[in-house]
Amino acid sequence: MYRRIVYALIDAVSLGFRVKPVQEAIRRIIDRYRIRDERWDRRISGIVYNVYRWQGLLEHIISKELGDIDKYPDNIRAILLLTTYINLLDEKIGEGFRKTINRYSIRYLYDKTNIGDRERVKEYIKKLSKKHGWKPESIDEEIMYKYRVSPEFYRVLTEAFKELGENPIEFLEYTLKPPPRVFRVNTLKASPKAIIKYLHDLGLRVERGKYSSRAIRIIDGLHREVIRLVETGILIPQDESSMVAVELLDPKPGSKIADLCAAPGGKTTYLAEYTGLRSRIYSFEIYRDRARRLRLLLERTGTSRVVRVFVEDARRSPEMLGRNSVDYVLLDPPCTSSGALARNPDVRWRFKRGDLSKLVELQRDLLEAAWLILRRGGRLMYTVCSVLPWEGEYVVKKFLNTHSDARIIPLDKPFTQSPILPGTLRAYPHRHGVVGFYYALLSKE
Repeated sequence: MYRRIVYALIDAVSLGFRVKPVQEAIRRIIDRYRIRDERWDRRISGIVYNVYRWQGLLEHIISKELGDIDKYPDNIRAILLLTTYINLLDEKIGEGFRKTINRYSIRYLYDKTNIGDRERVKEYIKKLSKKHGWKPESIDEEIMYKYRVSPEFYRVLTEAFKELGENPIEFLEYTLKPPPRVFRVNTLKASPKAIIKYLHDLGLRVERGKYSSRAIRIIDGLHREVIRLVETGILIPQDESSMVAVELLDPKPGSKIADLCAAPGGKTTYLAEYTGLRSRIYSFEIYRDRARRLRLLLERTGTSRVVRVFVEDARRSPEMLGRNSVDYVLLDPPCTSSGALARNPDVRWRFKRGDLSKLVELQRDLLEAAWLILRRGGRLMYTVCSVLPWEGEYVVKKFLNTHSDARIIPLDKPFTQSPILPGTLRAYPHRHGVVGFYYALLSKE
């Protein structure tokens, strides 16, 4: 049994390099290995999730001994990350289980890999097994160890939060806590009140959302019945700050709505639900695999008949839909995802300042396309799950300066007013207990 558990740990870390979010990779491997014991399910999930929370520091530690970790295949990288984590950084793991992971990791090395320097990796694991704990030796290592982010991201965040009047340390410390499990109740199939009672009766601790009437928070672990409710489209995993974007846009039944950059589909399905399946929704997703997930969610939630999915770059939406063709646009473009550190641990390490300018350019292009398809008198919600103002306020400010027919519809709740662009909002993890989002609601005059 223990060999199966350790092999599942390694394969989940390995798959996490290619499948995002990490939770999806974990779920696939747990299903593949048919792990039905909820205790092991939670334990595997916790270890893999923590490996990714520490990923950048783990790679830094490994590189001192073995050089660039990227030269190894994914499953070898996974073994190195896992064994480095459980030997040096996991303070809760029992000594017996730690030895078991070390032993079966070496066995996996010979069962499932054939690289030439297996012996070197084996000796690295044996050397690790004799160590306990790790201490930083530089300021950058202190940042990585204390806040579990890259030094580059730490410095950019500090700069950003100075403009926003926020405390970056409070933000980072909050994102180290396990995020709440938040779901939207699909009111086409059930009421929030009925679902809360049902889950309460199963012994789960459930509370209503703080900012959306259709949100519930599950305090306990992920019960099998919750998974069933997700698979049948009654519950949709979605943070409240994402739900609020739809509610602030407030589309009306009978309207035409475009959701650009739509996958995985939480907002698209909510737009359909919010308008009672009495609107026409056009959803754009450039990647085929993500579009498949979007279509699956549409089928599960019973919203597919009012949604047309375009597997296209949303910058082509004006030629696909025509100019001045829709009443509402929801634009949630690709971004750094810096507001979602707690939910997407790999974000903590992959940030590169050079990538930011490319993302901002894409965000501006998508906003231009969104504006072209919006009819006069229509509304556009620009929102990003980022806490960096260069992806939020400054994108909108530049747009307003070049479009005389655009004006801000002032927002004052449910989150915090932006000090950089009044009338727009910011949701913060450390202030509101949600994924960090920015919102600007625009009207076309």
